Amino acid sequence: MKVLTKDSEKFLFKYLNNHAPTGYESSGQQIWLDYLKAFVDDWSLDQYGTAFGIINPGQEFRVVIEAHADEISWYVNYIAEDGFINVVRNGGSDHQIAPSKRVLIHTPKGIVNGVFGWPAIHLRKGKDANLAPSLENIFVDVGAKNKEEVLKKGIHVGSVITFEDALTTLNDRYFIGRALDNRIGGFCIAQVARLLKEQKIKLPYSLYIVNSVQEEVGLRGAEMIARTIQPNAAIITDVTHDTYTPLINKSINGDIKCGEGPTITYAPAVHNKLRDLIIETAEAEKIPYQREASSRSTGTDTDAFAYSNGGVPAALVSLPLRYMHTTVEMAHRDDIQNLVKLLYQAVQRIEKGHNFKYF
Repeated sequence: MKVLTKDSEKFLFKYLNNHAPTGYESSGQQIWLDYLKAFVDDWSLDQYGTAFGIINPGQEFRVVIEAHADEISWYVNYIAEDGFINVVRNGGSDHQIAPSKRVLIHTPKGIVNGVFGWPAIHLRKGKDANLAPSLENIFVDVGAKNKEEVLKKGIHVGSVITFEDALTTLNDRYFIGRALDNRIGGFCIAQVARLLKEQKIKLPYSLYIVNSVQEEVGLRGAEMIARTIQPNAAIITDVTHDTYTPLINKSINGDIKCGEGPTITYAPAVHNKLRDLIIETAEAEKIPYQREASSRSTGTDTDAFAYSNGGVPAALVSLPLRYMHTTVEMAHRDDIQNLVKLLYQAVQRIEKGHNFKYF
């Protein structure tokens, strides 16, 4: 049973190299659904673009495995008379990495290329010697001589800007790029559907494979789809921080390392019995995993599912990631494969009408 095949990696690169920022996920969702349709019995999407496939539809007991599809980006906020563009965040975009990055501005006329400019080091003297990027001073340059030329390109206030960077590999071990958070999760849950189909696994309940929108701005897609599906249990997959790179305090941020397996989270929103079922699965199948803890909330779609519909047993399985919300997010091949294997085995251990009662 192989997770990363030639065909699945082809899908991975096509899916992650597509630009589908928060609120504009449609092109990515189309790619994802076109791939998923071969492995599910039915599919649908809601009014805001959350997409899902269903295996064994029509059963009273419903289980969700979920990831989120959106990526961070920027909005054009102001176009100066000299043609330079100021921005605001769309999601948790990191202003400190912006200078010198190539960008794509999405307009009704098509893509316009640009860059986040920055004063040369030779010119940063005196009070500007330690000038740091901020939301107030970063700007985009599209090579226009004035505002009129910018507008003629189709750029307007509200145009979405994404980083240009594409998915690559490093040392035959890591995938690197923008939007691994959390399009890599969408890839993983699609592989679970593929393996269930290929291995001819018959589930006693309806399994919903859900790719939600608008997680980066408040878990909104998960909030909507949880009400629509009204699942009996939900396993969410997202990314978490590798804490073994420089400048990270493990005593504060946890002890998580790429290559050591997906993490299983302890948190108030995480249902103890469902989490324990996943841990038991990992140990029985000898799938490596790590543990982590979240305080008040997980900050993921787990919270939206857990607190919906009077309470839904929910659990969180995460992929360790380096350099989150940058253009060089890094995920280890082994972790991706083990996350898929864990979800694949866990959904087979959930029985129809499974008892997740508190006690």
